[in-house]
Amino acid sequence: MVNTVNQFNQLFQLYQKGDRFNLYINDYPKGDFVRLFFSDEIENLNFSFINSITENNQFIKNNHLSTFQNYIDLVDLNSIEINEFSGYFIKYDFYFYLEGDTLVLNYIHRDFLSQLIDILLYELDCNFISRLKTELLINLEYD
Repeated sequence: MVNTVNQFNQLFQLYQKGDRFNLYINDYPKGDFVRLFFSDEIENLNFSFINSITENNQFIKNNHLSTFQNYIDLVDLNSIEINEFSGYFIKYDFYFYLEGDTLVLNYIHRDFLSQLIDILLYELDCNFISRLKTELLINLEYD
């Protein structure tokens, strides 16, 4: 997903609002996000997708606790096109939603921010991730 610091700067933007952070990520693979948080409990999950095999369009709106795995199997993840999702992770205490092609992670606590970046960039070398975290903080904007 990210090969250079310049590319990272174009894709990731961090905003601070009080003691919380908002992270905007352009073109983050929706399927990867679902896979990474597949079994985590989500409050108020909205999830819309099209199964390319059955061509069924599904929209899930759950006002209670739910997970992505309640609605799809990991093996089916490659055969669906995700249109939108949103909700609140109780365990991690932040909101998420899609705004066009941008993944928005809102109200992230300072203590969890570094761990979240590690989760989202799991496929990269840890030294490169550290460099990218520094770059993210250098380019921090305030709301």
